Amino acid sequence: MSPLSKWKSRLERTTTHNLHHFITNPHLLLSEISGSLGDLGTLLPLLLALSLQGSIDLPSTLIFSGLFNILTGLFFGVPLPVQPMKAIAAASLQGKENLGTTVAAGAWVGFAVLLLGGTGGLKRAMRWVPAAVVRGVQVGAGLSLVVAAGGGMVKPLGWWRTPEKDGELRGIGGWLDSRAWAMLAFGGLVVTLGQGQGQSSGSGRTGTRRRRMPMQVPYALVLFLVGLVFAVVRVSLSKESPHSPPSSHDPMNPNAPGTSWIWNPLHHIHPSVFHSLLNPRALSMALAQLPLTTLNSIIAASALASDLFPRSSYPQLYDDETFSVPGAWPESDQTETENIFSGGGGGEEGPVPLTPLSLSISAMNLLSGPFGCMPLCHGSGGLAAQHRFGARSGTSVIFLGSIKFLLGLFSSGSGLLRLLERFPRAFLGVMVLGAGVELGRVGVRSVEGDDEDRMVMLMTAGTILAFKNDGVGFLAGMGCHGGYRVAGWLNSWKERREREEEERGLFEEDEGDDEESPLLR
Repeated sequence: MSPLSKWKSRLERTTTHNLHHFITNPHLLLSEISGSLGDLGTLLPLLLALSLQGSIDLPSTLIFSGLFNILTGLFFGVPLPVQPMKAIAAASLQGKENLGTTVAAGAWVGFAVLLLGGTGGLKRAMRWVPAAVVRGVQVGAGLSLVVAAGGGMVKPLGWWRTPEKDGELRGIGGWLDSRAWAMLAFGGLVVTLGQGQGQSSGSGRTGTRRRRMPMQVPYALVLFLVGLVFAVVRVSLSKESPHSPPSSHDPMNPNAPGTSWIWNPLHHIHPSVFHSLLNPRALSMALAQLPLTTLNSIIAASALASDLFPRSSYPQLYDDETFSVPGAWPESDQTETENIFSGGGGGEEGPVPLTPLSLSISAMNLLSGPFGCMPLCHGSGGLAAQHRFGARSGTSVIFLGSIKFLLGLFSSGSGLLRLLERFPRAFLGVMVLGAGVELGRVGVRSVEGDDEDRMVMLMTAGTILAFKNDGVGFLAGMGCHGGYRVAGWLNSWKERREREEEERGLFEEDEGDDEESPLLR
């Protein structure tokens, strides 16, 4: 069967699965909608933070991420999320990078993943990157988000009332964004994190263990809705109309005209993305993101999908033949690196094969990059979150993608920009902090091994924080890992020399005894 026929057959089977899921269980519609919101805790804070900083084009991000949500649900048939690249997002927020640099970093990752996945060399490349280094990048990215949330968003606020911006009327507006609100939101975050940690354990096949009051709605969604109400109030109290043209220094969408009410692709092309491709900062951010994307967004997501959607329960999601690309390298000598995280499953035989998954990530970033879209990837954490909240088919992400697509298509004017400009920084900071804590927590929890692995992880994460550069942290982690390998080799060589000297000494003693034995007699 040709690759095109194979992909067509898969699309037919996943579509049948999505439709059959509702024909036999129509009451699961609300469960699918609830599951589609499970990953908003990661998407919303990074989307808003990068938009307000001017590092991405918000309407383009909504349109393309929504479109890719729809295509992902149709092709894979499982609630595979479309997430921001967290290491790039953290580095962009930490260094206040512009749109061109941020998007160019995602384009480099997409190009690298295309080469690795398209040639079949993905597993070979990952042999050289220890899991401890990847987890260190993950922890460093999470802690960078925490630093960005506290220092860049919450710290400038007043305790009870933040000085109002130019154009905002005196009154209640300044009271709706303060450290007091941040502390209140942080308290809710702590409670939510505690419930989320105890909400489930084990794999999808072994079942989940629930607390007495499981969370039904993601806390980030609740916080976002409250912040949205506050933003509407602040916009209504502003001297400027929410539909007035954006100012000349508007960082969110400098090329979009303020009078446009529908997304126009010609107004959202950003030449700065092409100019930033050779920017060393973009290359550094891509270098740090690449191992995290390949291990967490491709290998781990593929394995987790096989665990949550086993062949015995979802046979229509599995292919009889493995996916491959013409001209790919042979895989006879490749190790099962996809089993590092889940203990089994995944690869090219699961519901989310490695090759289509890697090609999906590369296509998302290479096609949407010129329009300033946020760097996108898939992720095992988002898949687990959406499955936890009720998603069992691709219909959940199709629903979410449709909402995002329509929102981006009909909100490309200045109204959405003004609304996000008035979004409380207190809530935004807590949302980013929560995303950073969760990202770091997963990284720390995933490190298994001796003190050497933990030291490599800490070296990687600490260097990222110290130099505010993910590429330097990645190289430091690789150097630390290499140092341990050299030290181990030297110790082995020393022990081998000592054993040889001991054996040589024993041999000489035996010869001496043989020479002295006649005299003794």
